[in-house]
Amino acid sequence: MNKPDVAQERPPCCRGRRPDPGKREAIVEAAVRLFMAGGYGVSMEAIAADAGVSKQTIYNLFSTKEQLFAAVVADHSQIIVAAIDAASDDADPRAMLTAVAQELLHLLSGERIAKVYRMMMSAEIETGGKSPLPDLFYENGPGRGTRQFAAYLERQHQSGRLTVEEPLRAAECFFGMLNGHILIRNMMGLQSRWSEAELRQRAEYAVSAFLAMHGPRSD
Repeated sequence: MNKPDVAQERPPCCRGRRPDPGKREAIVEAAVRLFMAGGYGVSMEAIAADAGVSKQTIYNLFSTKEQLFAAVVADHSQIIVAAIDAASDDADPRAMLTAVAQELLHLLSGERIAKVYRMMMSAEIETGGKSPLPDLFYENGPGRGTRQFAAYLERQHQSGRLTVEEPLRAAECFFGMLNGHILIRNMMGLQSRWSEAELRQRAEYAVSAFLAMHGPRSD
């Protein structure tokens, strides 16, 4: 079995002019397509060809394949971060929590996230647990979203709209409650479709349970 190319590919010694920043999107989209289709072992040459750019152009933006993978994950997790950033601190916490919950459930029930997890598991097995992918994924995906959400909870606690003594722990528990068994069943191919009604009900249940524990302080 060929091991995935998890070692850092070193960029050429001489860099040219920085590329048009607009090409970044094409490179990341190409990386998503090829990572999903062929795993992390896909070459930078293949990604460059798919994106319609040179390999040098990729290295001008991402010095290693690991950095490119991190960018793919960060872009994918942006939907959660954007939902948090879009909420005003003065807005009703229930509405904000519901919006974040629904976005996360759509992410967890999607085909792409299941493929990413399978790819990481395969890389871990083939490298004897030495793959950099899990750390990169967590820091740029779940970890990033959790930290952003914890910061929101801290602000709500300071304002008195919520009671959250441990924002990071509360954020992790909220996301964990939403995850449930959706990601496990999705990743293992046991269930890949959920109705909008079911996802909405799950979101509402998690939000109600969270607010029951972390509602406004009573003076």
